[in-house]
Amino acid sequence: MKELSKKFDIGFIISEKILEETVGNALKIKRFELNALRISKGLSEGWLKIKKLNEKDRQLLEKVLECANSCYISEHGPLNIIHPGEAEILVLAKSIKAEGMVIDERTTRMLIEEPRRLKALLEKRHRERVKMVPEKARFFKKNFGKLTIIRSSELVALAYEKGLLQKMLGDGSEVLRAALYAVKYNGCALSAEEIERFYRAMTS
Repeated sequence: MKELSKKFDIGFIISEKILEETVGNALKIKRFELNALRISKGLSEGWLKIKKLNEKDRQLLEKVLECANSCYISEHGPLNIIHPGEAEILVLAKSIKAEGMVIDERTTRMLIEEPRRLKALLEKRHRERVKMVPEKARFFKKNFGKLTIIRSSELVALAYEKGLLQKMLGDGSEVLRAALYAVKYNGCALSAEEIERFYRAMTS
């Protein structure tokens, strides 16, 4: 991300809640401490920045959480499908008129792009019928539908395409496959089949 920010003049921005989740809390957990230190270094170097929400943003944040977590209803009640950090980054992207948003969580992406497919996915996960509230689904399309949403895997592919991954890890196409599996096992919603399609498309 640092190299991409320099090469393409991309500003990577995170919200306070994301900072709390990825650094504040993570520094206390050995499993996540290294990533927390990497993020802290990005902030100190200036290629990664923090942006606070204003009062208007916070009002929208409440609406986002309310709509998201009452949009799908099972026989046991509304399903909580997004967390405050995910909601905050959506609001932040809209507030600063961001051109894109990097998020690996499948649910949030589908809520904006494919709400009916998300309904089917939730039914499969919960093994019960789920009702979708159409006007709440439309709220996300209306407010965030123009936002380009990408995954970490697409940043990896771009870094490989521009030779940045090879500069860091050495020549050879296997660095792409290895990096894609790394983001998969660190939370990116990416199947093995998608990885192989990425790999073939980028190396053929």
